[in-house]
Amino acid sequence: MRVPNLASLLELLEISQPPSSFVTERNLQFNALSFTSPPLPEAIEATPEAFRANETIDAARALDAAGLCFGDAAEENADECQITFVPADYDDTADDTVPRTVGVIFFGGALVDPRGYSPLMRLLSDTFGLPVSLPIFEGDLSLKFGTCETGRLAQAQTAFPLVRKWIFAGHSLGGISAFNDAWAMAERNETDAIGGLVLLSSYVRQDFGCGMTNFSGSEWDWLPFASVSASEDGVMNATNFAAGQYLLPSGSPMFLNETIEGGNHGGFGSYDDSERKVLLNQTNGNATITNEEQQQQTAVIINSISEMTETDSVQSEDDEALGVNSAHSSGSPSGYPSMFPTEVHENDNTFSAAFSVAGSMTGCKVFTKSTNISTTMVCACNGEDHHQR
Repeated sequence: MRVPNLASLLELLEISQPPSSFVTERNLQFNALSFTSPPLPEAIEATPEAFRANETIDAARALDAAGLCFGDAAEENADECQITFVPADYDDTADDTVPRTVGVIFFGGALVDPRGYSPLMRLLSDTFGLPVSLPIFEGDLSLKFGTCETGRLAQAQTAFPLVRKWIFAGHSLGGISAFNDAWAMAERNETDAIGGLVLLSSYVRQDFGCGMTNFSGSEWDWLPFASVSASEDGVMNATNFAAGQYLLPSGSPMFLNETIEGGNHGGFGSYDDSERKVLLNQTNGNATITNEEQQQQTAVIINSISEMTETDSVQSEDDEALGVNSAHSSGSPSGYPSMFPTEVHENDNTFSAAFSVAGSMTGCKVFTKSTNISTTMVCACNGEDHHQR
């Protein structure tokens, strides 16, 4: 676990050379900052009615500050500490309820009101049928300094008991929280609930949180993983983003590396970023597409990860029923590392979000990756890989 000093905290928040008045007037410490970007009207409209009032969000922030949103108190306060987006057909009270495979727990960016992400969460729940948990944090900072993880999965599980696997997703600072949560769970060999990782304008780094996080090894090939950037992002540190690419599972057939053309940093949410230029010295970037268009593309990518997760879960159940040994290899966090090739098709990173599972068979996994140019079938079976165009 690594705890940042003041200088590294500023860098973590992508704040470069902030005005000196910011530090003094805003009382920048290791605890919450006094500034947060408010949600736009359309974000309030997309937020469940119970959480539309500022007072409700403030009460949830206070619960988190008191340590009542995680640990022993997590289940008791699950309804207050997170905003949940429930698909229309989700019902955990019915007698014939079928367990859901995948849900999403989403961590917002630093100093952004969580309701600013409601439109994207609404797309995931209403369009793609994914149960979503949007945790609320003290000061709207998901990364807890002095701890390695958020501890919020328990509340998501309380809200959606039918969900068996969770995609950890996050925007900007929230992406750091997402991969730290997954890493910490894997370190404890608690991978059954991990369904995938999605980083939006974020990147894996080893100087905060859980330390030497590195998802590039073949032992992580089981993990559906998406790294999503925006072409007009003026906030994210491009040098750090590029430097962190070697920590991603780029050789895995379960990896998506996507750039949303015309999108910017704030377009993953729907919040008022007008004060961030003055207070945080952040320039969002000039988007050439709307927030709605950017979020629609983002939701498609997250749903692609959920489809990989769901198929992987079905494959695991089929293997178990047929007595196939799909146990984790020694030193592997989870999954099917021996069944995936170390190298995949040379154009692997050029494929778009149209990454769909074509089918599966015992001992093998078959994926189809499609672009407007070609389609490649990847069959990973017993340590061998075969490509068919």
